[in-house]
This record gives sequence, C-alpha cells and structure tokens, in this order.
Amino acid sequence: MQRRDRRSKSLYVVKSQQDPASELAPKKQSETRNLYVLRTNDETVNKYCDVIYDFSDEGGVFLILTRDKIFYQAVKNTLCHDLGLGNNALTVIQDISDLAQILGQAVEAKTKPLLFMEHAINGQLTLPQLQHIKKTWPDMHVVVVARDVFQERLFQFHEEGAENFLTKPASTNTIIEKIAFTLQPQCELDALLTEGRRMVTDNLFEEAIDLANKLLVKYPQNPAALVLLGDALKGLARRQEALRAYKDAEKNAKVYLEPLKRLVIFHAEDNNTPEMLGCLVKLDRLSPLNCNRKLKIAELHIDMGHADEAEKYFDKAIESTRDEAMNMVSEMCLDIADMVAEANPKMAEKYYRRSLEMTKNARGALAMNIYNRLGISLRKQGLWNEAVEAYAEAEKYAPKDENIKYNSALAYSEGGEHKKAVERLMLALGINPTFYVGRSEVAQKIAAMFKSANMTWQAMEFFKRQKAAGQNDAQTE
Repeated sequence: MQRRDRRSKSLYVVKSQQDPASELAPKKQSETRNLYVLRTNDETVNKYCDVIYDFSDEGGVFLILTRDKIFYQAVKNTLCHDLGLGNNALTVIQDISDLAQILGQAVEAKTKPLLFMEHAINGQLTLPQLQHIKKTWPDMHVVVVARDVFQERLFQFHEEGAENFLTKPASTNTIIEKIAFTLQPQCELDALLTEGRRMVTDNLFEEAIDLANKLLVKYPQNPAALVLLGDALKGLARRQEALRAYKDAEKNAKVYLEPLKRLVIFHAEDNNTPEMLGCLVKLDRLSPLNCNRKLKIAELHIDMGHADEAEKYFDKAIESTRDEAMNMVSEMCLDIADMVAEANPKMAEKYYRRSLEMTKNARGALAMNIYNRLGISLRKQGLWNEAVEAYAEAEKYAPKDENIKYNSALAYSEGGEHKKAVERLMLALGINPTFYVGRSEVAQKIAAMFKSANMTWQAMEFFKRQKAAGQNDAQTE
C-alpha cells in the first residue's frame, strides 16, 4: 500500500462538545456552538499512522454503525482523505438489523474489522449487539461512540467488551488516536498484559505466572497484573492462591471492574452465595446501569430469604429501566433537533426542549450542550431574550466556558442591549483572551459589538491585536 507523505500538510482540527452540523452548511462562525478551532501540525498523524497502515495492510477494515452523517463524514475524511486508505476502507451500517450479517460477511472474506458503534440507534441501546459481537467474535475491536460518555455508561459498555470510547463530535486527531490505541497497546505494561492474557487463553499458565510476577516486581500491586496472576493460578487449579490474587486486585482497583467480576465467577463456582452477593453489590455501585445485575442481586436475596432487600433491588431495576427509556427518547429528540437545526430553527427548538424535559438528571456536559443549541435556534428566530435565558441555563453547567458567554453576548447585541453584550463579551475574553484567533467571523462580530456600544477605540485596538496575532492568515473554512 502506498503511504501518503503528509509532512507538508497542515490540519485544522475542531475540538468540541457540540454537534458540528454547520460543517455541512455555509459556516456561521459567529454562532460558535461551543467550537474550539485549533491549528495543528501533523504530529499526531505521523505518530500513530503506521499502526493504522499496518492494520490495513494485514486485512483490516473499518465499519461504522451510525445514522449520524456528520460523524460518518468525519471518520471518512480521516481514513480516506487524511490517511489515504481509499473509499473501500470504510463501510457504513445504518440499520442495527444489518450489523451481524455485514460483520459476518467481513469475517468470511478474511478481513479483520474494527467497528465504530453508536451507543444507541433510534433510541435503542446497542448493548445487545455488543454482547452478540463479543460472544461470536471475541477478538473483534469495538469502539463505542456517544455524545456524552459518563462513567456509569462507560462501565456498562466496558463490561460487555467495548475496548474504547469516543465522544462526538471528534477531531481528526482524536479519531486517529482512538484507532491506534485500540489496535495496539501504547505502553510496555499494556503490551505485556496483552501477551499474558494470550498465554492464559493458550493454557500456558506457568509462563503467564512468571510474566505476572515480573510485572508485579516492576508495578507492585497493579490490579491488572494481579488479575492475570489469578487467572493463571486458577488455570492450574491453585484456587486459594488465585482467590488471594483476585482479592488483592480488588483492594487496589478503585474503578477497575475485572477483579470483582472474577470474584463473582469464583464464588459462583464454589456456590458461595453470600460472597457472590457482596461482590455483585459492589459492582452495582460502580456500574449502576446494569439492570440484569440488579435482578440477579434480588434473586440471590430471595434465595437467602431476604424479601425486603430483594424488593428494593427489583424496584431499582424497574426505575433504572424507566430512566434508561427516558434517556433514549431524549437522545432521539436531540437527533431530530440537530437534523432540522439549520433548515427549521422553530422545529429544532421544540425538540431541544423535549429532549431537556425527558432527561431529568442530564449530566453537565450534555445539558450544557442542549441549552447552548437551544439558544442558537432561538436566536435564529429572533427570540434573543429567550436565547439569553437558554444560555444562562447552559452557564450553570459550564460557568467557565467562554463560548457560551460569547453566544450570550451575541443575543444581547441582536436585542439592542449593547452594554450587556459587551459585559458578556468581556467575561468571555477574561476566560480566554485569544478564543477568537483563527475564527475570522467571530473576530469581526467582537469588533462590531464594541463599536455598537460606542467603544470605537476598543474596536480599533482589537483589530490591531488581531493583525499582530496573524489573524488574517488563519482560516477556518
């Protein structure tokens, strides 16, 4: 395969916590939508591209389960354009029902798929699909994609075998890094742990024990190394030693689930219900979105005659399922709003509001993004006062985000409240004095706000700083 010489090319990478739908339409950079545009060199691409090229040369292909055209285009541009892998390197799957068949065809064709998979499609979680993939093709690489990856969701998918997670929207650099980190361990410890797990799979238990002990000399009490040691000892039927290794791993692992999962299996094999129950309860605290585990905990309480405790977990399972359903409806509303945001701001407003209504306990980043997008849709309708209110709600979740304060300044300016506009603008510049660099339309809007507030001198000074910073040379479109 011919590898592209990228040394002379510069990338403009977008880092954001917001949907970059404006990339498909004429850009209006005065509406930042929480975009951070950074000019960068090829350092990340050159650092990791060989890992991806080697994967491709060895029959690797990329599949993406998504209905998000923007995300698909970002991955396609990264693989097919920036890395020059060709259009055949990426296959998009839009329907969950087609996933298993297409993956099966890829495996039958002797290719090695790496799958990007949305955590939900059309309001339906893709956990069952992940479970099927890992049961049928345990070595298949899977990267789960979501707007706002919070800890409980991450644990839920990690438990089912997801190797990595990607938050949308994603920059070229981020996509390349995620692929490289998924395909190849990025440090000595990870590489040796991978080798040790292969030894256990191949029943080379003595060799795995030697490797685990060497790792523990270099990395004392490392939970992953202790789990590897426990797996190898268990393979040799040295169960008490294995149990000690698993317990030591659990003591030293704050958010690493594998020790507890191993202990659950271990105690189940010994029919030790109380110990098994204790480990399941600990897992439930770390990863509370697994409804099946709650049901299992309740079942064990029933077996032990603890009806009251069983009822609590049955109720928790029902409540968790209901919240999950509401979150999925919220996600669907958000998808609809983003779909129509450019063409029909009024309709977008409706679905942004419905998304907020459905998500009672929205995480900070997600709620901030929805309110920010709602503010943009309101401004497009000329409802600047309502937009200010939406931005104020967004600020509750991200008080140090200069882009929200800038958007709020725009709303005040559009409503003729020029003094308040400048006040919000100064807050944004106080947080990040150079956030306008590389964003020519943003710079123009800032100068216009100063001028409208009869601050001509500040506007002129702003333009001088722009010129000194090389603003005229920085393009973002």
